[in-house]
Amino acid sequence: DDDNVAGFEGGDEKLLHISYVDLIGYFGGGITLWGIYQKTMIPLRVGAVIGNLGFIGFGLLAGSYPTLVLHAVLLPLNGYRLYQMMRLVRDIRDSAGQDNSLEPLLPFMQRVREEAGTVLFRKDDAPDRMIVIHSGSIVLEEIAAFTPDNRRTCTAVCETECELFTLSNDAMVQLFYQNPRFGMFLVRVVVQRLLKNWRDADARAQALLT
Repeated sequence: DDDNVAGFEGGDEKLLHISYVDLIGYFGGGITLWGIYQKTMIPLRVGAVIGNLGFIGFGLLAGSYPTLVLHAVLLPLNGYRLYQMMRLVRDIRDSAGQDNSLEPLLPFMQRVREEAGTVLFRKDDAPDRMIVIHSGSIVLEEIAAFTPDNRRTCTAVCETECELFTLSNDAMVQLFYQNPRFGMFLVRVVVQRLLKNWRDADARAQALLT
């Protein structure tokens, strides 16, 4: 009868509505898995952002508020990390032929303060981090993370209170594999600083001779 037909039609509409919502959820989950499968950070974050949008839509339509809230929180975080990585790639590309400042790395580094007299590392220690001096002065400068035997070549002591940015070796390796340009950027920085040290030493030698 008409009532049964109307009931079936209402059930079909409800089934179609649920399938549509589920499809959005499956899409969010699928694109998230695609991002996780990627080997570099930018596609991973792109997948995370699109997946967050999919799950937000699913949470709204399905009335799943825990899903909605979780991905509404994750979306700006993943978006910001994606922006940071894209900015790092842009800055590294733009730094070619320039002063090769380490400033593009600062958002990925930990900011710490050290008192005067603090020993940052000692000669022959295994290097565990990169250090960028933001303020203050340190007795010695060196690039020990790249020595053949992977040992510190000297001891570094804070002459004054220092504000430093540090990047662990593990984080450095992750950035290297996430973006090959990062490796070339570090090579340019190391070579330029070695050349500057050589020119400074040559200038001092010439000054002593004259």
